[in-house]
Amino acid sequence: MQTTARRRAANVEQRRFTMQVQTSQAQTEIPPALLTLAMIRRYYLPIASRTLFRLISSGRFPKADIGIGGKIRLWKRATVEAWIASNGTGISLE
Repeated sequence: MQTTARRRAANVEQRRFTMQVQTSQAQTEIPPALLTLAMIRRYYLPIASRTLFRLISSGRFPKADIGIGGKIRLWKRATVEAWIASNGTGISLE
């Protein structure tokens, strides 16, 4: 009975360690050179996708650098970083 409890405790500890390693790897990950909307939200702007669409349509966020087909839009990492540097993170949603 006690060995089962020890195994469970060891499994829980192993899962915690695995999650910590994955989290630390994600924090040190360098964004790719071309970014989709999801990547912009993941690496730079933790806002809702609808909010990002509104910023783009109102002209407060740069238009995509590359368009493939009718739906795929890509931004250069330098474009996004330059926009953040010039505007900061203070996004007004008005």
